[in-house]
Amino acid sequence: MIGRCVLPLLCLTTAFAQTGANVSKVVETYCSGCHNGTMRSPSDQLLDQFDGSNIHGTPEVWARAYRQLQAGAMPPFGVPRPDRATYDSVLKSIEQDLGGSAVEKLKSREIASRLASLLWNDAPDAALMNANLSDLAVLEVQVRRMLADDRARAFVSRFFFQWLQLDHLAKDEPEKKLFPGYDPSLRDAFSTETSMFVLSQLREDRDPVEFWSANYTFVNDQLAKYYDIPNVSGSEFRRVSLSAPERAGLLGQGSILMVTSRPDSVYTSPATRGKWIRMHYLNVPPPNPFPRATPVKPELPITPQTRTLPDNPCVTCHRNFFPLGYALENFDALGHWRTNDQAGPVDVSGKFVDGTPTNGIVELRQVLLQRPDAFRTAITEALLAYAAGGKAAAVNGTPETLVRARQILNAERNPRWSTIIAAVVESKPVAIK
Repeated sequence: MIGRCVLPLLCLTTAFAQTGANVSKVVETYCSGCHNGTMRSPSDQLLDQFDGSNIHGTPEVWARAYRQLQAGAMPPFGVPRPDRATYDSVLKSIEQDLGGSAVEKLKSREIASRLASLLWNDAPDAALMNANLSDLAVLEVQVRRMLADDRARAFVSRFFFQWLQLDHLAKDEPEKKLFPGYDPSLRDAFSTETSMFVLSQLREDRDPVEFWSANYTFVNDQLAKYYDIPNVSGSEFRRVSLSAPERAGLLGQGSILMVTSRPDSVYTSPATRGKWIRMHYLNVPPPNPFPRATPVKPELPITPQTRTLPDNPCVTCHRNFFPLGYALENFDALGHWRTNDQAGPVDVSGKFVDGTPTNGIVELRQVLLQRPDAFRTAITEALLAYAAGGKAAAVNGTPETLVRARQILNAERNPRWSTIIAAVVESKPVAIK
């Protein structure tokens, strides 16, 4: 008879063997043609070799692969791809084999210190110190209370503005000769809009994915006029519903559109905007640049030039992120809506890496929202890294942050800001870069 202590071990061994076989089959079918340890990308980078039987032994490689698969960014455009069910099965298998140690919960006072530092950049108050934060329900109530406090603005400025790269807004001031009508008060209005929007999402305890789909924003008369929103007067910012879906969520806000443009050029860059979306929504970096690529001519509109690049070596990689930027071409370098650019009618057509066509911001948003867990993982990893003393940077995760993020999200059927933040602070900080 097999003893009780041996039986679970046999089951676990069998499960890992099945996991490896499942992943290995997918790798052999869709990945090994390029990821064989000898092929190089057009940027001359040696591609990782994927061994589905040794996921636990090469966690860095498989954490990167997981993020790419979750985003639907691999396999690349134009080659056979697995169906969604196969993607999901492989992701579960990688999660299982990456493993991760048991979560070490902190004591209530330790949680209080971490939470106050994260949300307020301050010491805990009496209410927080006296609460039993080892009780998750109590902890979530305290998170919501603290987000409602005015001190939570520190969380928006210190974490979210850095993570979204909006701390660059004041540094990348547009050149006056290129933008003669630009007024710094417009930049300040953009910043206020996004700050109030993020804070409202936190306080209303939304699903983080609503960052990208919410049909409201905050404007004063200056910004309302800039966005063509009627019936707004006065300098005070107020919440308004959006009748046009183009401005929904972060991708319709001037702060994001301005910070993803170049201050030394009047022309928009689909590469810059596409890379920003990959990093901040999809949680994957762009391909490395081709070292001998012919540069575009900066004195001419950039987007039309990118559409005429040769397939090899340029478009083969660029089609993985250029179309994300093409979809935003109705917005100029300062986020103003346009139907024509310097070269004529704006062309916003493109295809997502999986071949799904997009024609503008509304269709791009629909495609992105088909992969909500990519963003949920991105923001949870970012919070874990930041709470552990790291930088508020996109695509800054480790295998440890990925494993912990997936543990948190798998435990929540309906993730909200309070549940994610509570889970981030209640356990021992994860390893960061």
